[in-house]
Amino acid sequence: MNETDDTHARKGILKQLVRAGGSLPIKDLHEFSSLRFGRGHQAFSQTMEGLVGAGLVGWDGERFAITDAGRKSCGPLLV
Repeated sequence: MNETDDTHARKGILKQLVRAGGSLPIKDLHEFSSLRFGRGHQAFSQTMEGLVGAGLVGWDGERFAITDAGRKSCGPLLV
C-alpha cells in the first residue's frame, strides 16, 4: 500500500472510532478496515501499532479507543 493510501486508512480508522463513540473492539475495527480500505491482517496490525505508538489510539487488550490527540488529528467527519 502506498503512503497516500496509508494516510487515508489511518484517518478513516480514527474517524470510525469517533463515529462509534470513541472505542471499538478489535474485531469490529479490523472488519471496518478490511472492507473499507482493503487492509489485510498484517497491514491492519502495522497501522494500529503506528496509531498506538503515535499516541492517537489506546489499546487495552480488547478495544481500541481514540485519544484526545487522535480526535484532533482526524479532522472533520465528512469522510
